[in-house]
Amino acid sequence: MNRTLVFLLLGPLSVVLTTWVAVGMPFESFVLFFAVLLFLVTFPVSAIVGVLDGQLARAIPLLLRAPLTALVGATAAMVLPRAVLGPLPQDMSIPFGIGGAFCMGLCSLLAHDYNAQKTRPGDISGSRS
Repeated sequence: MNRTLVFLLLGPLSVVLTTWVAVGMPFESFVLFFAVLLFLVTFPVSAIVGVLDGQLARAIPLLLRAPLTALVGATAAMVLPRAVLGPLPQDMSIPFGIGGAFCMGLCSLLAHDYNAQKTRPGDISGSRS
């Protein structure tokens, strides 16, 4: 999948969907407001981590890159709300970190180009043109 699409759309939408399911899927206005707020807070974190993952994709294999991306996602998800909202209680910032790690690690796995290692049709390894 396209890395930009995965990190900037699928990442924040997965956070919104998870939160919506966790509160019991009501259609009340405060849940919609909270979902939009979560999307807007998650979007910059996804953008930062997506750029980093794109750069790491060139140098680091997937099995090392996905946990590193998850670690950066957890850090960014814990730091950004503290920077915007001020000091938060530690028990409130831990779910941000866990969610950021899971979401960004999953986005890294989904954005990986699994076909890059395969040869193209018509290319024969070892032949000279």
